[in-house]
Parts: sequence; structure tokens; C-alpha cells
Amino acid sequence: MTKVIEGDPVRHRTDGWTGTVAETPSGLANHAWVNRDSSGDTYPEMVLLTDLESAE
Repeated sequence: MTKVIEGDPVRHRTDGWTGTVAETPSGLANHAWVNRDSSGDTYPEMVLLTDLESAE
């Protein structure tokens, strides 16, 4: 996945978890902040775009 926008549903390519893109920082264009569906954590985690694919 090369480009994501806030609100996109995504899946981690190797770990299989799903989530929603929370933010795409402009200074770190190869990463996105993702809220995992299965996580109770209130903060998103930074994930490499190459590790994400569309969950649609």
C-alpha cells in the first residue's frame, strides 16, 4: 500500500490484524498512525506503509 488517508480500513500484511488509519504524518511519508481494532490502547501505533494493505 503506497498511499493511505485518514479513516481507511487496513490490514497488517504479516501479522493479520486490522485497523483504521488515524493519521498520515507528512514528515514520515513511509509510515501511518493506525488504531488497531483489537487493541484497547487509546493511542495509535506507527506502522510502515509497506506492512499495510487495504482491508476493504
